[in-house]
Amino acid sequence: MNRSANNRRLSARLAAVGAAALLAGMLPGTGSEAREQTAKVTVSYDCAFPSGAQRVQALLSADFPEAAAPGVPLQPRELSVEVKIPQGALGDLLPAGTGTVTSEAALTVRVVQGDSSADARWEGLKAEPTPVPESGELSLSHKGDVPPVTVAEEGDVTFTAGDLALDLTPEQRPTGEPSTLPAKVPPSAVCRPAPDQDLRLATVRVRDQETDPSSPSPSDTPKPSAPSKGSDPKSGPSAREGGIDVGDEPLPPAKPCATTPPTAEIDKSKIPPLPPNARVTNLPGVHWCAVPVAVSNVTKLNGAMVINDPMDGAETVNLRANQTIVSATTPQGNYNSTRSVGEIDLPDSTATFLDFDFMPVTAQVEFISSPLTIITEQRSSSAPNYASIYMSQTLRMHDVKVNGQPLPVGPDCRTSRPIDIQLKGATPEYSVLKGGVLRAKLDIPPFSGCGTGGEDLDSLFTAAISGSGNYLKMHQGAVCSVSASTGKCPAPPAVPELPK
Repeated sequence: MNRSANNRRLSARLAAVGAAALLAGMLPGTGSEAREQTAKVTVSYDCAFPSGAQRVQALLSADFPEAAAPGVPLQPRELSVEVKIPQGALGDLLPAGTGTVTSEAALTVRVVQGDSSADARWEGLKAEPTPVPESGELSLSHKGDVPPVTVAEEGDVTFTAGDLALDLTPEQRPTGEPSTLPAKVPPSAVCRPAPDQDLRLATVRVRDQETDPSSPSPSDTPKPSAPSKGSDPKSGPSAREGGIDVGDEPLPPAKPCATTPPTAEIDKSKIPPLPPNARVTNLPGVHWCAVPVAVSNVTKLNGAMVINDPMDGAETVNLRANQTIVSATTPQGNYNSTRSVGEIDLPDSTATFLDFDFMPVTAQVEFISSPLTIITEQRSSSAPNYASIYMSQTLRMHDVKVNGQPLPVGPDCRTSRPIDIQLKGATPEYSVLKGGVLRAKLDIPPFSGCGTGGEDLDSLFTAAISGSGNYLKMHQGAVCSVSASTGKCPAPPAVPELPK
């Protein structure tokens, strides 16, 4: 996929829509805002939580336009997803000591026009911290902005509620004792509508104003008179067959999680010094799975390389989390630490750059990775939770081309030693459970084993690539809990976007 071309087409399309909206404000008419219809639908969902299936109720509400024109975005507004979890389910769902719960939801909506359809995923809907009631239902009200939907043809467009994904985060009740919540399985769930329900949210009439005199005035539904080149709804990165555009193209699902936890051991040399009288508890650990994607720059090449590209269906990291929990009381407050181990087999990446600023070079890069040792620390009651992920990687170059011509480098062209990597993150930007952004600085060692037929290319790769000052930025998605009985997650692990 040519991302630059897609970005230009998307920018042109957005510019056309913006120009049309500006034009609408200058046209004669009533001056009123577009007429809207309010949708309110109560849906019964069957949710697969790690503790088992639960029936929950959700009130879905949003404002939709009554009518629009082809090629003009239909913008749902004021979306709200209020989920009610029965009291009887909370004991199994939330760890003991939970005081409040925050939550994030993603709602899938089926968009249908005639024989064409597309699934819009409205995600990033957030609920504020909500106290856990002593009796009655836990009500979580999720709200957020969603992308518009654009259709290319005339015809009624129907919006129907679909699957609902929930990501709940329990927060410790203030007791003064060390928190035990990080050792618990995160109560994330995928929820599917129970059968025999009317799930229709709204129907929007899409007509060309020039041929339908009953359509709202131009001030209600602006339509660009002549879309600029590149603004065709079918040409953008989020186009669908039949001309239905539901926003950003969803990322393909990640590769399946490993069915058994990793067997690697924690690198004990990475364990930080512990406070005096620390209590160390060794546990079997919980089996988790997550998706990490990353971008790494190479200073000498003035370029960057995508690692575990989410557009290609990213690989998952296999985790045995919270094998060891450490707690202590210090003069600064409570100290908490956890230790986990992970394994991942990263796919090869394609590196494209100008060698010595003038020669185009492409190469496939294989990553030979060690196991991951993951250490978290909260050094006092008010301090952030710090995370460090330790690993090493050897880079092997193959399928190298210079100016389009193959360069034989042999099967063993690689860094002369592994690259030591320490990724660092801290709350609120990163947590092991919810994921987030991690960063590392790294040095690339010299290359060895490059060349065939007696030709030594080690110095060429070393001069072009090796050195210090290189930077790695990783975005990890939220973890999912792998069932010991099925070897699967209740819901596929979330695929994060590449870090900016």
